[in-house]
Amino acid sequence: RGPPRKGRSEGPLLTIDPAAILCPPPPPRNLQGLVALVTGGASGLGRATAERLVAHGARVVLLDLPTSPGVQVAKELGERCAFAPADVTSAEEVGDALALAQKEFGRLDLAVNCAGVGIAVKTYNSKKDKVHELEDFQRVVNVSL
Repeated sequence: RGPPRKGRSEGPLLTIDPAAILCPPPPPRNLQGLVALVTGGASGLGRATAERLVAHGARVVLLDLPTSPGVQVAKELGERCAFAPADVTSAEEVGDALALAQKEFGRLDLAVNCAGVGIAVKTYNSKKDKVHELEDFQRVVNVSL
């Protein structure tokens, strides 16, 4: 190859990250004082979301099943967090969670829906000549969407 030619450098002069062009980062948003409801907030993605919101000054209502560790997570996140035991498939229980947000923090500014379930089954099992149960699919849709 030999030495670089006069006025030229080895390698590219400019590198461009295609992701930065196609998906630029969103502008910063001030979360200070906002009130958020996070479904599935006691674990996984929901908990991480709640932790991030609280760290940036938001107040958070964790909505998760009564059997979840929601009470403990809310304690860990401090006074800017409350737990609403509820099943997202129950309109009445979700309504109670919304009322808790109003009672504890005076309003609700945003909701982050992280609750979700999944099942791993074949749509049709040819060995058993059996189709996937519609009730299982309906539960995934009701919780996850």
